[in-house]
Parts: sequence; C-alpha cells; structure tokens
Amino acid sequence: MRGISSGVFIFIFVMLLVEILGYLGMIRLIREKRRKQQMSILYWLLTAVFLSFWLTAFLDPEKIRRTSDYGFFYFIFFISTLNFLPKAVFSVFVIIAGMFRLFRDKTYSKIILLSGLILSSGLVLTLGYGVAAGKKTIRTEEIKLSVPSLPARLNGLKIVHISDIHLGGFENGRFLKRCVDKINRIKPDLILFTGDMVNNFYQEMAGFGDELSMLNAQYGKFAILGNHDYGDYSDWDSPKNKIRNREIIMQKIRQSGFQLLLNQSEKIDMRDTSFYITGVENWGHPPFPQYARLDSALRNVPENSFRILLTHDPAHWQEKVLFETSIPLTLAGHTHGGQSAVKIAGIEFSPIYLRSKNWGGLYQENNQFLYVNRGLGCVGLPARIDMAPEITVLTLFRK
Repeated sequence: MRGISSGVFIFIFVMLLVEILGYLGMIRLIREKRRKQQMSILYWLLTAVFLSFWLTAFLDPEKIRRTSDYGFFYFIFFISTLNFLPKAVFSVFVIIAGMFRLFRDKTYSKIILLSGLILSSGLVLTLGYGVAAGKKTIRTEEIKLSVPSLPARLNGLKIVHISDIHLGGFENGRFLKRCVDKINRIKPDLILFTGDMVNNFYQEMAGFGDELSMLNAQYGKFAILGNHDYGDYSDWDSPKNKIRNREIIMQKIRQSGFQLLLNQSEKIDMRDTSFYITGVENWGHPPFPQYARLDSALRNVPENSFRILLTHDPAHWQEKVLFETSIPLTLAGHTHGGQSAVKIAGIEFSPIYLRSKNWGGLYQENNQFLYVNRGLGCVGLPARIDMAPEITVLTLFRK
C-alpha cells in the first residue's frame, strides 16, 4: 500500500472534530440524564459504524483505483456524506452557540442550536431526495440561440446536446430508456455527445448498447471522449490493457451509431449548404490530461465555414478556443453542474463555480458562444440536489 498522504490525516482530524462538536451540541439540547446517556451511546455507536465504513473504503487509495464495483463505493460515499455534511453544518452553529454561552446568554445559545439542528435535518432529507429522485428527474433545457454567422439555410437547426452519462453508475437501463424516448420525440437534426460515456471501464457499457443505438437524428450522431473514457483513473496491470480498454470503449460508442471524432472534423451537407462538426479529445487543467489537438482537427476546415466544436472540458474554450479560433459555437460538459445547486430569486448557483467559471448553461464572448451541459449521470456522490440530469435542445437562428 502506498503511503497515506497528509491530506488524509487532516481530513480524519476534521471528521473527528466535527463528530465531537456535533455530540456536544446535541447533548446540550437534552435535559434528562438518562436520555443523555442513551443518546450518547447511540450517537457514538452510529459514528463508529460510519467511520469504519469510510476507513475500510478510502484509507487505501489503490483500492479505489482498482475497483469496478462502483455500487459499493457510491454507497459508502453517500452514507459518509449523509453522516458528515449535516454534522459539519451543525458544528458551525455549535461554535456560534458556544460564543453566546460565554456571555451567559443561554436562551440565545439554545435557539441557535435548535436552528442548526433543524437546518441539518433538512440537509439530511435533501441528500436523501437527491439519491432517491433527484438523479432520475430529467431536465430539458430549450435554448433558442441567435448566431450571426449561421448560414441562412440552416435557420432553425435543432441540436440535442447530451454529456457525461457515466454508465457505471446506472443500476439498470430504465432511466437511459426514458432519456432516449424524450430525445427521439424532439426529432433533432443532430445529436451531439460531449464525453464521459463511462467511469473507467468498457464493461460499464454492457447492456446499454440497445438504448444508445435507438437514439435517432436526421443528420447523424457525433461523440467525443471525456476524461473518464481514457481509463486514467484506474491502476492497470499493463499499458497494453489500458489501451485495449479505451479501444473497446471507442468501438462500442461507434457500434451505438455515433461517429466518434478524435481531433477530427466532419462535413455535414444539409439544406443545400454545409457546415462542420469538429471534435477534439480531452483538454483540461492539470491533473486532467490534455489530448486535444485543435490545429489538427481544423486543418482541412475552411475558415469562413460555419463550425460547431465539441470539447469535453469548458476550460478549453476559455483558455484556447477563444484566443486561437473564431468558432461561433462550442459545446462542452464535464462539470455535472456540481450535481448540486441553490436557487435564489430564480438565479442558479452551484459550488462548482469556485473551481470552474463556466460550469453550466450558456456563455458568450463577442460572437462566440459556449454551452455547458450539466450531464446525465453521476460520479462520486450518487445524487443530484436541485441539479437534475440535463438534455439540452439548442435551436439556432440567424440574427
């Protein structure tokens, strides 16, 4: 086993601190001595169970990288989050209540503790809903986009954009079948997929080929690879097995009827005119790999043609596409919208914004547009909290 990083020890220390603060806050809300004893035993018994699960699953980083049993790790990750996050929120209230208690104001201290307990309980229910229903509720985003450089004959071009399916997290094909039926009812001209078909392994696609093959678009389906499709997040016995895994993933994507674009462009003839779909391999800030070769992908594409770029990570648009090309429309995914959000006065905010400026929805710089799809699947926490799986319908119009 490789050496455990200092970050793991820091995280364990924070977990224990949160557990202690949570316990102290809960005990202060109970008056009867016997009830305190009973609650103390129950609290620390449950805490010991949660921590033992977490330590068993995550203390050895190599175990995570070797596994293909996502159900087990997703379950552990969920119950660990369900235990830790509400207590962490409650701990903040415990600290604030302790400050009031120092000034002998026990009434305000108790009100603060009760407020924290109510908020933490609400968070438990929210997480539970995110697992039970939030990740299965389909969100259809209909975007009518005015693009000045769109050829007049392409006015009304209808594109369905999907991303980040992560089939390894699916229990069965029912949810994917619902997505396929919804997309086919839209009758798109094009279906464009911006990467992360799997978490790591080609075996995750077993049993889903029929659903993916049923996706229909009049002028074709196009796909690129995402960072997870390369198998970079698993330990391999040999480089040869890793390459074989990626080749089978690409083969299965093609067998599902998608044309896979690997730093390539494809000319689309439509309505007595033409345009190009360009797809690049993954590009991201380290530690995410940078396989994209934008110059190669655009080599035989006329500069004055209308182009749509597929790139997995929206950081690529911000760092490269805007400065090196005049591509009017770029589609990306990768962020999952953080799989969580809050809405204030109708404005959606996700914590992922702290790491990714362009985390979801439509962005514009001059006459260049980026749309970031929030993904269909989950990775890590098997939940979506007010961030439902997304199918994007982009209808393009000439200004």
